[in-house]
Amino acid sequence: MNYAEMETIESGLRFKTQAELVVETTGVTLHIESNNVYVHEVVIVEGENQGNKYLHNLDYAQVL
Repeated sequence: MNYAEMETIESGLRFKTQAELVVETTGVTLHIESNNVYVHEVVIVEGENQGNKYLHNLDYAQVL
């Protein structure tokens, strides 16, 4: 799926990043004009950094 082309995403979707972090979408999306992609806010749901939020291009993560 091309998440970088999606203007919105529902909250609660879980992914595993290339860094092996398990994250969940919050529903917040930001358009990066210089690259013409959308990035989505995720929160880390497991591990040492649990609760931290950041923006991520979900095209580089695996759906759980």
